Amino acid sequence: FYFLFARAAAGLYKATMDHSDKQRHGALNRRIRQHVAGKPHRFFAVAQPGFEEIARDELRGAGVAEEFSLVEGGLEFEARLDGCYRANLCSRALTRVLMRLDRFSAARFERLTAKAADFPWELYLNGSDPLAINVSCSRSRLYHTGRIEEEMRRAIGERLAACGIEPPAGEGDGSAAPQTVYARFENDVCVTSLDSSGAPLYRRGYKTHITSAPLRETIAAALLHASGLERCTTLIDPMCGSGTFSMEAAHIWSGRLAGDGRAFAFERWPAFRPAAFAHLKKTLSTKYSSAGDDTERRLFCADIDPEAVKTARANMKNAGLDDAVIPVQEDFFAAAPDIPLGEGTLLVLNPPYGARIPHGNIASFYRRIGATVRERYASCAYCVIVPGFEVEKALSLSWDKKIIFMNGGIRVAAIIKQAP
Repeated sequence: FYFLFARAAAGLYKATMDHSDKQRHGALNRRIRQHVAGKPHRFFAVAQPGFEEIARDELRGAGVAEEFSLVEGGLEFEARLDGCYRANLCSRALTRVLMRLDRFSAARFERLTAKAADFPWELYLNGSDPLAINVSCSRSRLYHTGRIEEEMRRAIGERLAACGIEPPAGEGDGSAAPQTVYARFENDVCVTSLDSSGAPLYRRGYKTHITSAPLRETIAAALLHASGLERCTTLIDPMCGSGTFSMEAAHIWSGRLAGDGRAFAFERWPAFRPAAFAHLKKTLSTKYSSAGDDTERRLFCADIDPEAVKTARANMKNAGLDDAVIPVQEDFFAAAPDIPLGEGTLLVLNPPYGARIPHGNIASFYRRIGATVRERYASCAYCVIVPGFEVEKALSLSWDKKIIFMNGGIRVAAIIKQAP
């Protein structure tokens, strides 16, 4: 009898606890729907300095938002989660997208710990995933980044545990992508944000082979947009390196979403709904692919370096473009591509500079580039990346637009003659 009684009592206790867990889980889901999925949030989209306006135009075209505040290195906007997903999927110029979480003053660790513990982390973090905390400090009395991370991690863990959620581990062993919380201190004010992107957005998922000083996909795409690629029918990429310009152009022309072949950090958020995201992705894919026309477009991709050609071919194959464009070995100065040149042609050049020219005079090299462009491509649009004002003078090309930015730690300029 005692055994039966104990067994019945244990069953009743388990049923009571299960019911309690369900109630708590249901209440948490209602809060997530109300406070995260059901209302707009502030976001900060990180962009390469110099390309903020291009990123803004992309986001408007993707239906992310109408109003944007531009600052050096990015832009802020307000949107629901749908807008965040659109920004990550559609933008070719952004580096990552952060959701703003909280803003508070904190000159002492007691204040930091109290504010971190009071924030509803259970609405934004998945306890089963590793957690990374990225801290930076400027002109603040709290400047020990290691201590700040320690206090925030402890406060977040205690808050989640109090809600019945297992606290996230550290950054993990690399087998799972961590959730990343950013804490930025400036003048004793802390702004916390949650990364929605995961790996930087320039990692499209197909460029597995690189050459020396590779051009990031985000920079290449932004320069193509600034040059008027959408109005062109031919692209000539005769110093292709690993093929970034060519791959970005081919995907832009095809209407392929920038984030089509990769995963995002927001897919691990408690508010994420896979079915709704799949529907959004399908809708956007249809919209962008149908936005193209039946115009025949051609892409010429070459490099004088046989290793660069080999690398570009491997990347083209990974990107599913090996039938659309096959890189060839050819000297830009010695031969012209066997295709008609004119107003519908865009020439893109990312010539070697710095350590990539171990011998010879860089000014004379760029002087030769300028002469070749004026002689052979006078009727074409062009975009040439130039390292420094003296080299720009040696290049001696007219331009409609000049964009100054950092590439591989070197200050460079893109000299652009836009397509009509």
